[in-house]
Amino acid sequence: MKDFFNKETLDNIKQFCTENKKYVGVAAILIGLILILIVVVAGGHNDRHSDTESGSQEEISVKDFEFEKDYTNDAKDDISTLLADYYKAYVGDDLDTLDKLATPMSDNEKSYIGVVSQYYESVNDITPYTKNGLKKGSYFVSVKNSIKFTGVDTQAPTLDFFYIETGKDGKLFINNVYSNFNRTYCENALDDDIMELISKYTASSEFADLHEDVQKAYEQAVSSDANLKNMLETTLTGAIKQWYTSSGIANLKKSDTDTQTTEADTQQAEDASESGDQQTTDANAGQNADQQTTDANAGQNADQQTTDANAGQTTDQNAANQQPAEQPQAPAEYQVVTKDVVKVRDGASTDAKELGLLKEQVTLTAYGTEGDWTIVAYSAGTNGRAYIKTENLQTVGQ
Repeated sequence: MKDFFNKETLDNIKQFCTENKKYVGVAAILIGLILILIVVVAGGHNDRHSDTESGSQEEISVKDFEFEKDYTNDAKDDISTLLADYYKAYVGDDLDTLDKLATPMSDNEKSYIGVVSQYYESVNDITPYTKNGLKKGSYFVSVKNSIKFTGVDTQAPTLDFFYIETGKDGKLFINNVYSNFNRTYCENALDDDIMELISKYTASSEFADLHEDVQKAYEQAVSSDANLKNMLETTLTGAIKQWYTSSGIANLKKSDTDTQTTEADTQQAEDASESGDQQTTDANAGQNADQQTTDANAGQNADQQTTDANAGQTTDQNAANQQPAEQPQAPAEYQVVTKDVVKVRDGASTDAKELGLLKEQVTLTAYGTEGDWTIVAYSAGTNGRAYIKTENLQTVGQ
């Protein structure tokens, strides 16, 4: 190589370039253009790739988002650990630990937990069913479990719901804004997008199947053990009623995010909180999607609901031998299926706020009718209730 670059060789190259400078110049320009084109194409490809990647993140809207059909095992171990720690702290009324696991948690909710947890001995058989959310690191989690009450042999099957997110430190936490408690009293503002996602999640057939399984197990447990029935419908309900009247939360103005709460709605909220426990079986709360109370039947069991005139009354000893006047009973809950894509509203009117859409063949729990409308369980509705035109529903079994 050294001999190649001697003076004679270099002089020959110089002479060739001088004699053929026209052709050499053209060749140099062509080479330059080719290099520029390569750089531009490569850069453009990278830009488009970057745009495509960022676009794929932004283009998925809440409206277009669909949950995967099957439950996922993503973060299964971390979620199971979080839930086990949460239930242990809940039973033990360990508010400092709960504050770290489920945030934010208001003083009213803490006082509520203090009341109901005194009746809890343990929460067992904790089984999470998880689906990935729209936001990276977020999870919609249904949790089957069994609550062991103090002095009661039979455990109460329950189905709870949690919205779990990943914090900046990379650790999972329960976003407690979407607990049943806060969704009832709205002490912290609810995000419309997340509420819509919760509605989609609870409208799925997978969630309906879970709820049905737990509901059947719950009813069987209650019917088999009078002590469990008494705990849920008398002891626990009485404690919650006393908390409700003494805590001052009855005076808390319930904001339904976008809608004004009517006096009738307020009364419905009072009835629900008197009987609901933030850790109730999805027997009613299931339909309320956040269901962190032992069943809804803690006074609100659909099969034993009584009218306001009859609620809370006890049988007087002196009237024990008298034939009581027959009291009208609220209709038992039943299942309905959507016959088409239907609108879900917050009231029995086409003027009522539209809460969302449900696709065809979605199974819902119904609680009776109001005019041309059927009252159904719907998490985004006032106290977990909403309205669908009866003509768009088919009663299961008919």
